Amino acid sequence: MSSTPGLVTVQTAQAQGPSVSLCRSPERMPLVLKGIHRRWGRREVLHGASLTLSPGTAAWLGGPNGAGKTTLLRTAAGLLSPQRGHSTVLGLDSERDRRAYQRHIGFLSAGDRGLTARLTAHQNLELWSALALVPRERRRGLVEQATVHFALHEVAEQRVDRLSMGQRQRVRLAMAFLHEPALVLLDEPHTSLDDFGLGLLEDAIAQVTGRGGAVLWCSPSRAGLPIPADESYELADGRVRRA
Repeated sequence: MSSTPGLVTVQTAQAQGPSVSLCRSPERMPLVLKGIHRRWGRREVLHGASLTLSPGTAAWLGGPNGAGKTTLLRTAAGLLSPQRGHSTVLGLDSERDRRAYQRHIGFLSAGDRGLTARLTAHQNLELWSALALVPRERRRGLVEQATVHFALHEVAEQRVDRLSMGQRQRVRLAMAFLHEPALVLLDEPHTSLDDFGLGLLEDAIAQVTGRGGAVLWCSPSRAGLPIPADESYELADGRVRRA
């Protein structure tokens, strides 16, 4: 069972057959975005965007390049402040409770960012476990768990700048899932992954949703991607709509 605060309550309630009101309580939701506005210069990228993810949900967010998907994910991750509206994770506000809020989130940015090139794959995972404020006594176990899950043992002691793009992507995914977050946000997670890597990602998503968390991943299209999604959304004109 996950030790993430808030998820234990949700899991216990689910096992007992939760009421509809409990399931929809904002304090139990892995993500609530409400009326998010975000402007870049004169362009309003997000115009009242709203989205709620319930416990145990994997969701896909689509839309063309430039629609604002990355801006929405970075706002949900607490990396950007909404200019209007608010974002909560397990009832924690992204502005008022920023540090606690971000501890519940795993985030994968698009592209090849977030790795320290001169460190090995294992050292990158160890560094991230410390930055994510994982309790010291749990770090070794969680790093090993992530190493096994994303099949990194053979490259664990290699510098990440010497790995293939697919291997680097698996290290980045291991970092996003390592600390057992309540909410995992993935920006084009399929990049550079072969079928084997996609299967590992699918299993990791199932583990998060199985313990009562939620996953939101985005790509311009779902065509040909075996990544699971219980719900599908599109971002258009700065608003989130069911797809």
